[in-house]
Amino acid sequence: MRRAAFIFPISDSLAVHVVPAFKDNYLYILVEKGSSKAAFIDPGDAEPLVHTIETYGLKPEFIFLTHHHRDHSGGVQTLLERWNKTELVCSPWLEVKPEWKPARLTRLTPGAHFPLWSRAIQAIDVRGHTLDHIAFLLKDSPRAQGSDVFVGDSLFGAGCGGLFEGTHPQMLEALKALRALPDAVRAWCAHEYTIKNLRVARLLQENNPLQQARLAELEDRLAEEALEPHEWVTLPLSLEEEKATNPFLRWDVATLQKAIDTHDDLDTFSYVRSFRDRF
Repeated sequence: MRRAAFIFPISDSLAVHVVPAFKDNYLYILVEKGSSKAAFIDPGDAEPLVHTIETYGLKPEFIFLTHHHRDHSGGVQTLLERWNKTELVCSPWLEVKPEWKPARLTRLTPGAHFPLWSRAIQAIDVRGHTLDHIAFLLKDSPRAQGSDVFVGDSLFGAGCGGLFEGTHPQMLEALKALRALPDAVRAWCAHEYTIKNLRVARLLQENNPLQQARLAELEDRLAEEALEPHEWVTLPLSLEEEKATNPFLRWDVATLQKAIDTHDDLDTFSYVRSFRDRF
């Protein structure tokens, strides 16, 4: 669909407001159905979030940060000043600015769970893009499989985050953690890069009919609507589809290795990451 704010029903008890910001960012507000309770995820810009909160009469209780980059954290101070009882949840490695002054700070160690109303959120270590990056896996309970994962800049449609701070081995381990999640999990990333990433992936010349079909369908939609690639929303991402078409999740697949003449996981991932960095 065209780039615009929308609400997605995650379950009978939970929905997510998807709020576009800047050129291609997505900001998120989780909302408990039947109440006004809300939680921000990566509030890079306060203004559209405040507008959404006021429009729907919501009461923010939490801010979840995947990592420190300003397009993910730039609205934190404004939101904390406006709702001063809000709790901040982040990784053990994130540098919390002294001026933020949350009512409570929780540092969520990878593997640990955080209670969110009737659900649970588990932290996943996805360091690589930055050295303080975690993803948030939403679950019915600590022992349940996840339904949705908020990945920040660790994973994109047909892509992954650039290495601003981490190494290729670190990023590969982050993606292995995400690829290990069940196929049915929905992924919510922080940027709309899917079509651009698929165009670059095509240049790797892997014999991948599913990847080709995915790009062709999206290109047809762009042409019909006369839009730029970042103006077409591809959320939520299907992990099943990403595993089949995203070259950054296919480091051990023979067709990709043959196309780029690599022979192990790290060499394959490193080649694809370096190739993507050229565009």
